[in-house]
Amino acid sequence: MSEKVILIIYGRGGHREQMRRLLEQLKIKEPALKFVSIADVKDGFGAIEHLYCPEPRDKFSRIKGPFQLAYSGLVSLIQCIKLTIKHSPSGILSTGPGMAVVPSILYRLMGKNVVYIESWSRFYSGSLTGHVMYYISNKFYVQNKSMKDIFPKAKYAGRL
Repeated sequence: MSEKVILIIYGRGGHREQMRRLLEQLKIKEPALKFVSIADVKDGFGAIEHLYCPEPRDKFSRIKGPFQLAYSGLVSLIQCIKLTIKHSPSGILSTGPGMAVVPSILYRLMGKNVVYIESWSRFYSGSLTGHVMYYISNKFYVQNKSMKDIFPKAKYAGRL
C-alpha cells in the first residue's frame, strides 16, 4: 500500500502560522502524515518536497499586480503538476493566499479533494481568495462565526 500524501499551499505571515498550527493538530491525529508543499516562504514544516512560488500579488502596485498574479498562478500550476506526478497527493489543503486557486481548480477537475481555510483575520468580509475558493473547494472552513453570514455553506470549527 502506498503512503498517503497531501499537498499543502500557504503563504507568509498569518497564512504560514495558521498552517503551522493546523499541521501540529493533524500530526497528533495522524503521526505518519506526509505532505509536499508550495509556498512563498522556505519550508519550515518538514515537507517531503517543498517548492517556492512567488508571492501572488503586489499590494503596493496596481500596475504590477495583475501580471504578478498571472505569473504566480502559472508557476503554482507547473509546480503542482510536478508534485502531483512525483508524489500523487490525494488532495490540497490551503490556508491561502491566491497561489492556491489554480492548483485547486486542477485538483477538482481531477476529482481530488480540496480543503480551504479562510483566514482568521476575517470577521466581516471574505478575502478575494476565499470568495473564489468557496466555489472550488470540497470543504470550506471559517474561523470566526460571523463569517457564516458571508459564506453560509462554510463549516465553523473554531480558531486554529
